Amino acid sequence: MRVLYVGAHSDDFEMMAAGTFIKYANQGHDVFVAIATNGNIGSHVHETKEEVAKIRYEEAKASCDIIGAKLIWMGYDDEYLIDSRETRDSFIDAVREADPDVIFTQPRGSDFIPDHEMTGFLTYHARVVATVPLIKTAHAAKQTIVPMFYTPPSGFKDFQPNYYVDISDVFDKKMEMWKCHKSQQSEWLAETYNTSFTDALTTAGKFFADQTGAGVRYAEAFLLCNTYPIGAPEPHKLLP
Repeated sequence: MRVLYVGAHSDDFEMMAAGTFIKYANQGHDVFVAIATNGNIGSHVHETKEEVAKIRYEEAKASCDIIGAKLIWMGYDDEYLIDSRETRDSFIDAVREADPDVIFTQPRGSDFIPDHEMTGFLTYHARVVATVPLIKTAHAAKQTIVPMFYTPPSGFKDFQPNYYVDISDVFDKKMEMWKCHKSQQSEWLAETYNTSFTDALTTAGKFFADQTGAGVRYAEAFLLCNTYPIGAPEPHKLLP
């Protein structure tokens, strides 16, 4: 099976879905991580956007390498992701390149970060339009529309998941992947959001585990995109 995550920023993947993708990789599936922006404003320390973008790419690549994930780097400017012909084509081509059996992305309409919402919007449309042969991109059109799951929004709040994945046995590796993003664990991020994202990942993992009622230690949570077409009769069976 082939699985694709599409996120706005390089560390969004580790926060919301890395545990699930570790399990996919451990089961021998092909995993792809598509990142829309280059994260080039994500620093209060480095002086140029070019320097920050290079660091963010290297951090994302190091994290993906831990599980053998293929990184698809779109490279749009951080916080300026917009709906245009160019971005639509990029998202369509990312879906075609991965040719996934299931997609994970960020939710639409429930996040304070515009890039997150735009990523969810563009992925929502790309998974269908990627099957249209007369829309030409670098990769060939997909044959079928596949199921898609939404990850939680920033802050993990106001999210009503309907599926959970037990990541207790891979949580340490999820944190190893998160720690590849050293630039995002500096003091400025904690000061900006008044929280420790490392602590937030642990708290969220325990919170979603409690929601399962299954006695697991850590879990990741997802919401099935249930608008037509869903793409499979029993999409939950695609979860690891």
